[in-house]
Amino acid sequence: MADAESEEPRRCAISRPSRGSVRPADYLDACRETPLRFVGNDPILHSADNHIHLCHLIAVREDHGWIDTAYMTAFVNWVFDRWRARLKGFSPYSSQGYRLYLYQDFAPTISVVAETPQGFPYPGAPFFVDSPARIMALYADFRLSDAFGRAALRDAHILQAVERHRGSIGKPTAQARGMQVGELRRAIEWWGVQREVNTIRKRHARRPAKFRNDHEMPFTFKVFEARLPAKY
Repeated sequence: MADAESEEPRRCAISRPSRGSVRPADYLDACRETPLRFVGNDPILHSADNHIHLCHLIAVREDHGWIDTAYMTAFVNWVFDRWRARLKGFSPYSSQGYRLYLYQDFAPTISVVAETPQGFPYPGAPFFVDSPARIMALYADFRLSDAFGRAALRDAHILQAVERHRGSIGKPTAQARGMQVGELRRAIEWWGVQREVNTIRKRHARRPAKFRNDHEMPFTFKVFEARLPAKY
């Protein structure tokens, strides 16, 4: 498939823009304009290229009290509205169409795939809901600081600690962030910085650490699906 945009996708990079304090409006713009591509005919690979864990949206609520479930739902709708317009520039628009997803994971996650014979791309036992609000309501009371402590509110802090301890993700690094080892590993996965952590480990002659893959979905999860027919 030929793509209207050839830039290599920033895989999940915009889900963790924590190098400084990023404004919600800037994060929204980054999500709306993230590079998209559709290579091959496997929708799980499309999703791998075109998904965003909305970690930062959840994290910044603790600094911006006005961010509530209604705003988070509107945030997703604004992104999807922009994607619908941009998707007309890709080859699946005229022959296949697309599927937009908002699904329950360690953070609410948005993605888009082309329509393929496989159809629904994700494993597990999905429970379909009728609106994005039903997904975002699951995170209404979730606080990142409750799950991992204030130390995990910025992924850059985690990477700095791993670097400072020469690639270790064991007890000394976890304690430096005020966490247990298991909490540190979950925070690394939550922010999606597994690749960066393993790059640091390689630089310090350590073996790659095994983390949960982006698409090892929970067995049961809620998902909103919007199908866009060809030439919509």
